[in-house]
Amino acid sequence: MLISIQKRDNIVEFSSAIDRFVSSVYFQNYVSSNYFTSLLRYEVDFDEIGNLSRKRFGGPVCRCFSRLDNKLIVITGATSGIGLVVAQLLANRGASIIFTARNSDEGIVIQNYLRAATKNPKIYCKYLDLNDFVSIHKFVLHVNQACSTVDLLINNAGVFFHPPSETVDKFDVTFQTNYLGHFLLTELLLPKLAATSRIIFLSSAAHFLAKSLDVKTVAAFDPEAGGLSARFQSYANSKLCLLLYSKILAQRCKERTINVYSVDPGSVETSIYRHFPFLQNPILKALQRPIRYIVVRTPLQGAQTVLHCAVSPHLSKETGLYYSDLVSKTPSDLSQDVELSTHLYDYSRLWTGLV
Repeated sequence: MLISIQKRDNIVEFSSAIDRFVSSVYFQNYVSSNYFTSLLRYEVDFDEIGNLSRKRFGGPVCRCFSRLDNKLIVITGATSGIGLVVAQLLANRGASIIFTARNSDEGIVIQNYLRAATKNPKIYCKYLDLNDFVSIHKFVLHVNQACSTVDLLINNAGVFFHPPSETVDKFDVTFQTNYLGHFLLTELLLPKLAATSRIIFLSSAAHFLAKSLDVKTVAAFDPEAGGLSARFQSYANSKLCLLLYSKILAQRCKERTINVYSVDPGSVETSIYRHFPFLQNPILKALQRPIRYIVVRTPLQGAQTVLHCAVSPHLSKETGLYYSDLVSKTPSDLSQDVELSTHLYDYSRLWTGLV
């Protein structure tokens, strides 16, 4: 079956063609060679179609316009994706931004872009490798020397479906990038956080996939854990750990009126999928392109709940909650296990050398 598109500007007709495609080809004849041919034959202006088809899946938009002049914000992993968009949105509101990058050259390019795009010169890129505790300590030392207080910490950086790898600190790379590195960074920056400041963790609905958690072994590097199930589980565990930590951190910070938020941005089209095999194969990627374009969010759409938790005055009395589409949602039962969160916190302090 071929998808026929006679006119590029006939958006409604194409949207209907997509619907027919989903029902008749995508599910019933997934590997049709004719479909491959159609993908190669036609150039589709997906940006135009997006206004019709993406509206339903893109999520709500943050309508808060609070200014952030004289506020200092630290964001990890802001050279692309959600982090880059959030950095630009917050810089547009007058905030001073320190964002991190593992590639300093790339980071400086982004720094210059953001300064030009926002007309805000108070944007600085600093090197940070979350997979190296020494790097985290050096970064925090710089922040302590350069800044009097930090008003917002956004723990954004993360990896998904990363091949089994061991960090220099002898932990699984997914676990340390997504959780343990951010744990250490947050703990070291806590004394620098101002009263009424906020901490945001980028979480994921994937945490629901973690049905149990063995704290004693979750951080261990397993060179054999390279299968599909193992990589999904590694990601789910790391996001569960973030939620468990956010709960105990919120309680610890209540007296200082520091609020803690966990955000599920949804499925967002970013470089986090660079290790995902179903998007590395060009044929499989082409097959998924029409569907992903409709149901997977843009970085701007994925950034909305992060922005909401960063600036909304309506959340000033809320802490320790899990947010999606601008509202608090109920996370998994396991993520609310107080005893488990306490055990994880104790082990995390041990792993990172804080005890």
